[in-house]
Amino acid sequence: MAGASPFDHAQRRDRLRHLLNPMDLDLLVVSRGVHVRYLTGFSGDSTVLLVGRATDLLVSDGRYTEQLARECPGLDVHVRPPSQKLVDAVPQALAALKAGSIGVESASITLAEMERWRELLPAVAWKSCQGMVEGLRAVKDSRELDEIRRAVDLAQHGYAQWRQAGFIPGTTEKQAADRLEFTLRGIGAQESAFPLIIAGNDGAALPHYHPADKPLPENGVLLTDWGAQTALGYKSDLTRTTLLGKGPASFPDTPALEPTHQAVQAAQQAAIPFLRPGVECSQVDQAVRQSLAKYDLEQYFVHGTGHGFGLEIHEAPWFRQGNPEKLQAGMVVTIEPGVYFPGRWGIRVEDDFLVTPDGGVCLSSLPRGLEPGAIS
Repeated sequence: MAGASPFDHAQRRDRLRHLLNPMDLDLLVVSRGVHVRYLTGFSGDSTVLLVGRATDLLVSDGRYTEQLARECPGLDVHVRPPSQKLVDAVPQALAALKAGSIGVESASITLAEMERWRELLPAVAWKSCQGMVEGLRAVKDSRELDEIRRAVDLAQHGYAQWRQAGFIPGTTEKQAADRLEFTLRGIGAQESAFPLIIAGNDGAALPHYHPADKPLPENGVLLTDWGAQTALGYKSDLTRTTLLGKGPASFPDTPALEPTHQAVQAAQQAAIPFLRPGVECSQVDQAVRQSLAKYDLEQYFVHGTGHGFGLEIHEAPWFRQGNPEKLQAGMVVTIEPGVYFPGRWGIRVEDDFLVTPDGGVCLSSLPRGLEPGAIS
């Protein structure tokens, strides 16, 4: 069980509290688990946070009484009895606070929950709210940046050890993924940041591939998308595409591997000058697409250019076409161009960057080349 967090959660809640008045809210119901953790330090589940103009209250149950005392010292807690559901405990706690205008995180509650709350508190003016906590989380403080840097370092060291150990003939993608997970935990990571992607040859042509019980190719492409998570929940996210043996076979309908890999690297580099405060996220995405278009590869790029990360592996901001959101200093993001040729292979190169007042700073330093390896 985690101890008291080093983060200033009271300050985070105060920042959220200052957003209530402009939205004409007396209180916000924070129901999304990662938001509760960000605002309180509580690492459990089945708990809702009520943030009012003058008070904060956690609604939880008896399983977490001791954990809440350890992780959230000083916060008031409403503990529901075992016979009461959380969906009924929340309006009971709200009634005692006498709030007239209440915001809810509409992206994280069900229609059934909302209908129940309206039934129990018919006089309340309910308002749908989105992006309030996400906006706070998008800009990291110095302590969060320390954790993210540690997550990046763990991922890089784990990957280097994993590749150095090599693969014996017959090693499957699933076995390779399990061993990378074991390596990350062994050097101090809490766990991997997300389900690892270890993809050989045609598997690399699927951006969100699941490692299979098939042997790694003795001669082919190996795409590795991985990250580490620290004990405090912060993550990293990296991708490298390398060779096994002599690399994959050449196909008459598919571009040559090495120049294509170089083009993907060039596309990533094209985005970096745009990682400045005030730049629209769509401009970062556009820079990558324009770079790939120079090599006639844009049509093979089938996803967004990147995303923010922290307590979640995918969070604001989002580098995609048409997104007008502007970058701010303190945001931490990925840049991950990729090209994919179904039935053949795929290439993705992904690194983690910090947006600073002076531009983007790369937090990862692993080589980006094809780096031939062998199965032996």
